[in-house]
Amino acid sequence: MITSWDDYPVHQTPMPVAHPESGDPAHYERYWFSAFDLDATTAIGFGLSLYPNLGVVDAAFSVSRGGVQTSVFASGALTDDRALAVGPLSVEVVEPLRTLRVVAESHAGLGGELVFRSRTDPLEEPRTLRTSGIRTTSDRTRLVQFGTVEGSLTVDGVTTTLTPDRWRSVRDRSWGIRATHGSAAAGPARRSSDSYFVWSVFHFDQECVHAVWHEDPEGNRIGTTGAVVPVHDAPGELARTSTLDCDIRYRAGTRWAETAALRLGPRGTVDRDIAVTPRVPFLMKGLGYSHPDHAFGAWHGGTVVDREDWVLADLDPTDRSVLHTQMLSELRTADGRSGVGLFEHAVVGRHTPSGMTAA
Repeated sequence: MITSWDDYPVHQTPMPVAHPESGDPAHYERYWFSAFDLDATTAIGFGLSLYPNLGVVDAAFSVSRGGVQTSVFASGALTDDRALAVGPLSVEVVEPLRTLRVVAESHAGLGGELVFRSRTDPLEEPRTLRTSGIRTTSDRTRLVQFGTVEGSLTVDGVTTTLTPDRWRSVRDRSWGIRATHGSAAAGPARRSSDSYFVWSVFHFDQECVHAVWHEDPEGNRIGTTGAVVPVHDAPGELARTSTLDCDIRYRAGTRWAETAALRLGPRGTVDRDIAVTPRVPFLMKGLGYSHPDHAFGAWHGGTVVDREDWVLADLDPTDRSVLHTQMLSELRTADGRSGVGLFEHAVVGRHTPSGMTAA
């Protein structure tokens, strides 16, 4: 099938762009975007995913503040030209790797328009490959980029203006194969669903910090990467390390971080100790992760748009759908610098080093 994309020099196979090289139903393209204020009171999230082999596009827009998280979910048929829009939600690449625009047209009282502008160059994470028996469950590449954001957010008639001097943003862009509820192949899983990982993205005045790793239930590391990224026009160069450590203290009776002490290095030019104090929980369920009704790649018979709200204090902390969180956090380095960012973490099932049994 020929589409407008075939007029651009972007082909990676002899096939038209509309046809992925892989016929795996889990083949996807995803945009993810977060915005938060320097006072660490409000966390905004957006995600939009394309599943060409399923013919599905889905998206979500969510805001967490004052103990309540509100989301709008949308899902529908993917257009031949892979339009980056579904229902009231869309994303536009204004200038590649520099400026993006997210629009959430008002639906049931929630809406906004946010423009991301980069503070740093994009950072490429190592390719992620995961298998379950003979099946490939993940084979993807992701870039991460730090920026500012400006625009507006409206929740139930209350509008907040976002300005680049007071608001920060992180966005990522990933593609490849990533098995989800909607794209999962038939047959029993061959790998435990137990999961432990940390994915951290932190803003400081002169630099940004990224740290990510996964562990198995015994605490063995599965992929580790850390980076210190200079902001535009600041001195310094990108520095990476594979030496990471983190001490997490959990809220009583939950798997949500109460505090965390993150260490990168010392190795080479990377030597950072960062104290993390979570302020605002952001449920990744609000963007579709582990959501029972709005799973990624699921077909709902046509275009579906839905609003959902959660009072965070009323949630069951043992519910598996709320274990995956991004904590909007205040940060403090060992040398006294302050920052703000997201501490994303999940412990699902058993993780012996943390004292977590199967759940």
